[in-house]
Amino acid sequence: MPIYEYACLGCKRVVNVLVRTMNSKANPKCPACGSAKVHRIISNFAFHQSILSKMEQLDPKYDKMIDAASPDLSFDNLVKKYKLDAPIKPDKK
Repeated sequence: MPIYEYACLGCKRVVNVLVRTMNSKANPKCPACGSAKVHRIISNFAFHQSILSKMEQLDPKYDKMIDAASPDLSFDNLVKKYKLDAPIKPDKK
């Protein structure tokens, strides 16, 4: 169910309306004032980015800047401190 933006001529607002059918003849009403004099407008769209795609967009110098700001939190120091490079041993039951 898409959400469309409409310009209401009654109250002069831009309102969001959830359209339950894909029927183009549906006549929504303004949720603010109840007026049927609304016109659908072109609005922006949004899309979800995964964490991986966000990480790929970071500046390559970002990791070095973090390491320089706090050497204790650098990736290499954390790997050594918590032994993250060691193989995982299976639990013995």
